[in-house]
Amino acid sequence: MKNLVLMFLVSALFVSCNSNPNYEKNLATAQKLFELHGEEKLEEQLALVSKDIEIITPMYGSEPGNYDTYATMLKGYHDTFEDIKYTPTVWLPGSNPEGKLDGSVRTYGTWTGKNSITGKEINLKGYWYFNFDGEGKVITQGDFFDIGGMMQAVGPKTPVLVTLKVKPGKKQAMIDLLNTPDGLDATRSYDGNLSLEAFFNDATNTYYVYGNWASYDHYQAYLDWRFNDDESKLAQQVIALCEGGEKGLIPLFPNTDYASF
Repeated sequence: MKNLVLMFLVSALFVSCNSNPNYEKNLATAQKLFELHGEEKLEEQLALVSKDIEIITPMYGSEPGNYDTYATMLKGYHDTFEDIKYTPTVWLPGSNPEGKLDGSVRTYGTWTGKNSITGKEINLKGYWYFNFDGEGKVITQGDFFDIGGMMQAVGPKTPVLVTLKVKPGKKQAMIDLLNTPDGLDATRSYDGNLSLEAFFNDATNTYYVYGNWASYDHYQAYLDWRFNDDESKLAQQVIALCEGGEKGLIPLFPNTDYASF
């Protein structure tokens, strides 16, 4: 009886392995990708992924990104953190939507390291998955972790508050303008912006935009672009909706003594 059970288990394992094509090879690729991330070898990382990669980020409300998004994200981590190390809790085979093993790889684990600017250490638990194309390159990667909590805990705080004193009757026009792709979405995507929030105060007819930036140099570069090189001329359109024109748009920075309670 024992021999029969053993034979069944061996057969099941053999069938499972053979019905999960390229899993061991793909697992090695995923593990190498994480290893290279810790070594901050960007080009070698990118050599392991498809030019058609789709990246699913942990940012709330974000849309899937492409190869350029992925490269920018990796470089951002390399620039922002040091001593990066991934300690897996487990590596697992993945399946397609029908539940069939398809050579994909999943992992739960913990990233450690420290922020290069603040020196604060990270201890980030999360889940990551990797799907592969026919050439064995990563075609889809998804990240699931608390990115907002991580940046709140260890990231730099370089706050900027912008006030827009809106002309009477122009509230919705201002909101619509800032909600275009050239508006606050472009601000959020600009190099150095870490977060962005906005709200309107009806009592004062004022629109407030609060942002956190990697540095005030980054924000100044953003302002220079907005007022001089931005082909959409959004800053000029915003000013046209402000009381007093340019005087109605006030960016408040630099700021000091940030505290969170």
